[in-house]
Amino acid sequence: MTKSLYSTTDTTYTTLAKTYDLNYVKPFLPYLLTATDEGVLVIDVKGEILFSNHRAKKILGWRENCQLIQQYWRKLPQTEEAFSTFVLHHAHQSPSQFELTVADNEGGKRIISLQFAQQQTFFLVMLKDLTEQKQSAELLHDLSQYDCLTRLANRSSFQECLHKAVVRGQHWQRKLALLLIDLDRFKNINDTLGHSIGDELLQQVATRLKQCVRRGDAVARLGGDEFAIILENIYDQNDAALVADKIISGLAQPFELQGRQLFVSASIGITVMDSIHADTETMIKQADIAMYRVKDEGKNHYQFYDSNMSALAEYRIHLETSLYRALHEHQLLLHYQPQVDVQTGDIIGLEALIRWQHPHEGIIGPNTFIPLLEETGLILPVGEWALYSACAQRQQWYQQRNLPPYTSISVNLSVRQLLSGNIVNTVKKVLNATGLAPQLLDLEITESMLMGDIKFAIKELGHLKQLGVSISMDDFGTGYSSLSYLKKLPIDTVKIDRSFIEDLPNDVDAASIARAIVGLAHNLGLNVIAEGVENERALAFLKSLGCDYCQGYLFSPPMAADELLTKFSKIKHQAFIESSLSTLHQYHQPFLQHT
Repeated sequence: MTKSLYSTTDTTYTTLAKTYDLNYVKPFLPYLLTATDEGVLVIDVKGEILFSNHRAKKILGWRENCQLIQQYWRKLPQTEEAFSTFVLHHAHQSPSQFELTVADNEGGKRIISLQFAQQQTFFLVMLKDLTEQKQSAELLHDLSQYDCLTRLANRSSFQECLHKAVVRGQHWQRKLALLLIDLDRFKNINDTLGHSIGDELLQQVATRLKQCVRRGDAVARLGGDEFAIILENIYDQNDAALVADKIISGLAQPFELQGRQLFVSASIGITVMDSIHADTETMIKQADIAMYRVKDEGKNHYQFYDSNMSALAEYRIHLETSLYRALHEHQLLLHYQPQVDVQTGDIIGLEALIRWQHPHEGIIGPNTFIPLLEETGLILPVGEWALYSACAQRQQWYQQRNLPPYTSISVNLSVRQLLSGNIVNTVKKVLNATGLAPQLLDLEITESMLMGDIKFAIKELGHLKQLGVSISMDDFGTGYSSLSYLKKLPIDTVKIDRSFIEDLPNDVDAASIARAIVGLAHNLGLNVIAEGVENERALAFLKSLGCDYCQGYLFSPPMAADELLTKFSKIKHQAFIESSLSTLHQYHQPFLQHT
């Protein structure tokens, strides 16, 4: 003890000194007078409050004159006398420390810790406001269980929830479905339009997902643009399919984000647990495999897992690994397919198509590896290489007088290229480097590419048009909003998807669609190219509709540059013959015009 401590002028010391033997009080005075982080009260055995430090007054809501602030603590005794009685009552009980939750005037809740220590002639009461500590603990628990952006369960909470659901399903012998949902082309939106729009999109997606399930179904965000849903107590896989259909439909509606209208689809992989030997890790793996199967087949759909998918998933991983090697070893190459004037049989253009010359598996088609390029981001350097190579090849043929000067070259753009914000500069650079006239370059986009950000896409296409290049819409008729935006798009040509061509003219529905597309395009001043023309009857029917151009195996398959050059004269002659015969074919089978 220091002398200065006992020489204080604080009234507390005076009061205690007059009332009690200092031998009992002295040991506590240093703590009572210097404690700052906890409230301290001294109450005698009669219930009189002998001392209250400033911290205690603040915790209890007392003013400096020890008068209780009216209604500050609604559940605590509202007078000094009542409070001291409260303390005397609880001081003899066990435990001597407990927590009390009270409500303040602002409608909030506060948590107070009270600890009692009885001496011979008085009680020592320690008070501590635990509100912030408790709130921090709750926040940490919240962060450990929930995604801070969407407020859905996070990956850790999801795995725990799935484990419990599997145990319940096995115990009660009830079926359980797991849906893994991955947004299509989300990275393009996030990289191009910024993370603020990407975050807002994820929040809106989370809201729509919750609207597609029952109240008790678990919805989680696993990270990035990947979500999961656990469906317990389902009858069969049709219940899961119903939810998946609702999700596809719900996400098909446009998202309004910061003045932009965006369209987003999702790929959904589903696995159903109906075995007592199932486990969470296996279910996640199976749903993931099914989800990637959807992506490989065109996205915006769902698939149920089956055992055959595992082998395909392993092959996919093998291809992805080999693809990186293919870029360094220049295994990618371009094939070219002629585009023919239906009326004259003249070859007016060539479409450049990427192929993969695998050293062990031979030629691998684009449907197998293009999705991998998209997902890994390699499509940007590969796309630029394809654009440059096709333009350079076209110029080489022209300089060597191998092709007519009016023959154009068509190159496909990926959605990442279009939404990268750099496609205009890339095309400028390629045209300058190769010397190709802009009028001879046709850039092909797919209808679904535009739905990521239609306004931005229209703006970028407008800038490309200003360079003098042509724009074609590939796979026309397979999307879901082309008609509403077609008149706004700065395009020159629509390409009828091969799915509407391959069964012409026997397929009445396909014939009607082809007729409608040709009529619509011509009314808008656009040219029409039909893809996948493989027989004379289809060509004759298209010619009767007034279709402008065709390409397909009837004239030539895609060929490597050297092979195409060797066979060009023969292909040209074949195209002329087929075009001429198609006119005669119409005369002999007029019913084709009325199919």
